[in-house]
Formats: sequence, structure tokens, C-alpha cells
Amino acid sequence: MDRLILLVILGFVSTYYFPDSRQAMENAAGPLIAPLIRWDTKAEMTVVAGNALDHERLTGKLPDRRSWSQWLEWRYPGDEMEQDPWGSQYQLRVWADSAAIVSTGVDRTNGTEDDFSVVVPRERRRRSR
Repeated sequence: MDRLILLVILGFVSTYYFPDSRQAMENAAGPLIAPLIRWDTKAEMTVVAGNALDHERLTGKLPDRRSWSQWLEWRYPGDEMEQDPWGSQYQLRVWADSAAIVSTGVDRTNGTEDDFSVVVPRERRRRSR
């Protein structure tokens, strides 16, 4: 275990001391770090989804597509929770029974295989008679 820690420390030092090795280290560490970033991002997206549903419970409606950016800026002023780690704004998708917060992933392109989302169920409203 001590050898592993020493190797990790040496890797970080060499990355900063030898700039040519920086890209090689990033490429090598990418597959190890990517799942952690994705996991952390999904946790953040779950919080955003919960806050959007809280907004719906309080006001009677979810932010719509036109007001989504303004709602994120209002809800998270000066915070980075309105964007995923790759700099794209989270998107909101709404269905009758659920809502989803979507990240376009590393490539920042909508509709590609690296996109991912967190889907949360919406409360059903009871109709008054």
C-alpha cells in the first residue's frame, strides 16, 4: 500500500514538473476518474431535480423550458450547480408522471451516448370534484 501511495505522489509531481507528461497522466487517469465524476454529477443532479419538484409543490408548476435558465440562476446564485462538470447547463425534461435532469456529458452534445440523466417521479395531483 505504501508503494502505491508513493507512486501516486510521484505521478502527480512528475505531471507538474514535466509538462510533457501531463497529457499522458491525464489520459491514464481518465478512465479511473470519469466514473467518480459521473457519480458525483448524478448526486448533484438529484439535488437539482428535488429542488425543481419542491418548486412545483410550492408554486403548482415546474419551471418551463423558457424559464429554466433563469430558474437555475435564481435557485443557485453564484453556484456551479447549474452546470455539469463539463460546462454545459443542466436540462429539464418533463413528463406527466416524472421529470428528468439531463447532462450532455463530456462531449457537450445533446443526444449522444455519453448523455445521462436522473429521473424523479412527480406527485400526482388529486382532482377536486
